[in-house]
Amino acid sequence: PCPSGYRVPTETELTAERGIWNTNNALGAFNSALKLPVAGYREYSTGALTTVGSHGFFWSSTVSGTSARSLRFYSSNAFMYANYRAYGFSVRCIKE
Repeated sequence: PCPSGYRVPTETELTAERGIWNTNNALGAFNSALKLPVAGYREYSTGALTTVGSHGFFWSSTVSGTSARSLRFYSSNAFMYANYRAYGFSVRCIKE
């Protein structure tokens, strides 16, 4: 999903990025150098946009069995977890 010279970050890289946020939540995500928004996600079964404006979901390139690791954040928390790969989460490409 990234242009030439860019790639999707690994779980380790997203965890390190989260570690330097001023707060471990959506405000910290948006105030970071990456300016991660609370864009919500697209539901795999219906195509509906969900949690827009309240939650952020970003894929990492790290695979976990049949799932992939992703970053999730909202008003009170941010964390990494495994999720079904059919979900339409955001991607933030980083320069190689």
